[in-house]
Amino acid sequence: MHPKPSPAPHAALLCRDLAKIYDKVHALDGISFKVGKGEVFGLLGPNGAGKSTCMKIFTGLIRPSGGQAFVYGKEVVKEPLAAKRLMGFLPEFPLLFDNLTGREFITMMGLMRGMEKEEVDERVAEFTEALALEEQMDSLLGTYSKGMRQKISFTAAMIHDPPVLILDEPTSGLDPRFGKYVKDIIRRKRTEGHTVLMSTHITSVAEELCDRVAIIDHGKIVAHGTVREVVERMGVNDLEEAFIAIVEGGVRGRR
Repeated sequence: MHPKPSPAPHAALLCRDLAKIYDKVHALDGISFKVGKGEVFGLLGPNGAGKSTCMKIFTGLIRPSGGQAFVYGKEVVKEPLAAKRLMGFLPEFPLLFDNLTGREFITMMGLMRGMEKEEVDERVAEFTEALALEEQMDSLLGTYSKGMRQKISFTAAMIHDPPVLILDEPTSGLDPRFGKYVKDIIRRKRTEGHTVLMSTHITSVAEELCDRVAIIDHGKIVAHGTVREVVERMGVNDLEEAFIAIVEGGVRGRR
């Protein structure tokens, strides 16, 4: 049993009894957790475990079937615009406007966030250089590779420097050089007091970055705590072994 978090003024993200049902399938089955300011919190789990569903509820893309989600005290169902102003979201499979160039798309996202054009241009220049997009920034997004689309989506999530980042598989599709850049950005944002909720299939990434993790399986949180706590609880050597032991143990327990 995992205790339900109580409302806390310092909690950047909070969910209580969060549930989502699709055609009688419980994608989320009453999960609860909170993430503090300046914390990197990782969601791990097999495909279809409910990680992306949880993130989409926080970002207001889908409505929960039950429970509540808050962003700095703003309930995402009742105050969606106020909650969204505080967030940047990187989806695992970004949907972009293929008839816009990368520069046009990022500029549009920045202006929609209330930024001044000059500030947007400065931030675009910064990310363009860091992500080596100089040759592609003025090409149509429809011509971009998966990795390039991931870079543009990451820039769109970061452009307005939000206090909360929700990142679904942030290193997916990136080569090691730019994967390291993304990880360095996450570390820097934590140091600056930003909050990060991220999912990953790569346990080594979670070990590198996350202050705490929650392992989700079949819509339930089956383990949570610091990486060391989860590993020690399972009596194994690292998070990968802990993840496998927890999930396989759950599968055997359901048979």
